[in-house]
Amino acid sequence: MVFVFDIDGTLLKSDYTVSQETVVAIKSLERNGHTVIFASGRMLVSVKKFLKKFFGKDFPVIAYNGGIVWIPEKGVIFEKSVDFNSTKKIIEFLRGKSLHRQIYVNDKLYGEADNEYIKSYARHADVEYFIVEDLIKLSKEKLPTKILSIADEKILDNVKDELDKMNLNVDIFKSMNIFLDIVPKNVNKAEALKYLIDKLNCRDQKIVVFGDNHNDIGMFKIADFSVAVENAVEELKKEADYIAPSNDEDGVYVALSNHFSDIISG
Repeated sequence: MVFVFDIDGTLLKSDYTVSQETVVAIKSLERNGHTVIFASGRMLVSVKKFLKKFFGKDFPVIAYNGGIVWIPEKGVIFEKSVDFNSTKKIIEFLRGKSLHRQIYVNDKLYGEADNEYIKSYARHADVEYFIVEDLIKLSKEKLPTKILSIADEKILDNVKDELDKMNLNVDIFKSMNIFLDIVPKNVNKAEALKYLIDKLNCRDQKIVVFGDNHNDIGMFKIADFSVAVENAVEELKKEADYIAPSNDEDGVYVALSNHFSDIISG
């Protein structure tokens, strides 16, 4: 089987830890011959740091909500960027709204203001950040993998509606309540997962997915068995086959113990 784990809000507790029981269970999946994949909106460098910190090893990774696919043996096997026209219009739009904006270029985080939004994000993701005068100018040199705005949830709902009406070549969704992710059109975790499974020659294996937010809905739709933690958004819970306890109550471990006890032991 293929087991796919979202990180923030699913595996990670509110204190940014993962229980040892969960770590041992996930490692045992691979040890018993199953494929383990981590799928996140995070930067690749951030996911790799997370894996090193809690698991001490690498696994296949879907980063940037599908913008990058990486496997230990070969490195990056898929990458897609936001086109310059869309990038320029989005940054100008966010500037006009006086909203925080940051972009990701060459797996590095860039912003135009050294504010608490980017500082908090960098701490959360365990990455460095860089401040430049003009994100549009930077994008001319190398297109961004993703654009992110951070604001109050209700503000972002309105921003999303307005950006959707601009008919740009992007997909827009919230990865957390205060994060608005803007990625290339048709880039998402579900498409990246299908691509990765094909590359890993796992097409005939059943897929089990764990998640908590809107960016996991596509993966739930293609999964054979899907698990939403209790703290997940309602839209995802409606798609789930099983509702586990929250991330702070070791929901992933509980789900694995209840449904896959035979393959997380030994």
